[in-house]
Amino acid sequence: MDGNGRWANKRGLARIEGHRSARKAIRESIQGSSEMGVKYLSLFAFSSENWKRPASEIYPLFSIFTDFLIEETPSLHKENVQIHFCGCLDKFPQRLQKEFHKSCETTKNNTGLYLNVCMDFSGKEDIVHSLRQIVVNQIPAEEITEETVAQHLISKGLPPIDLLIRTSGEQRISNFMLWHIAYAELYFDPAYFPDFRKENLLRAIDTYKNRDRRFGSIHT
Repeated sequence: MDGNGRWANKRGLARIEGHRSARKAIRESIQGSSEMGVKYLSLFAFSSENWKRPASEIYPLFSIFTDFLIEETPSLHKENVQIHFCGCLDKFPQRLQKEFHKSCETTKNNTGLYLNVCMDFSGKEDIVHSLRQIVVNQIPAEEITEETVAQHLISKGLPPIDLLIRTSGEQRISNFMLWHIAYAELYFDPAYFPDFRKENLLRAIDTYKNRDRRFGSIHT
């Protein structure tokens, strides 16, 4: 979900205002996904690299996350959305951690859209974590398979990603769910994320539907 800061700068606003303005884009992405029958939606909300940003931007951002969960979880619950968080959550302020837990508990039995929010997440660290767990569990080398690695990821249980959407025109992966995107289709939207709407999501999905996914084979 890229481009919040640049969206704000373009309007002569503080970068944090771009993050606040992204709220509508998040809601439309969730609602649009539900309406289009998407089963899993992952949002890259805060990467491990984002800790390098100034504290003046990071900590107000945590307040925005907290307020969003407090205000939106009841609505998402009514919409049958199941909320999940993926990453190293123990680094965040206690108040935000409390809302992580509360949102998950409130929606854990819902059967609609599975909303996975990546917080302090790193695709590389996800794989390293799996390797560490395999070593700790003393799994013999000859028994290690792709399934073994997948079962020990921080992001275990999530399916392979079919479509990766990046906003703001940037064309790179930026350490996002590297294990899961092995065969993902990539779609780059020029819109800054605060301007992302259901229509943008629909265009991305329509593009995905028209792609020929061969997974390394040849279609005849």
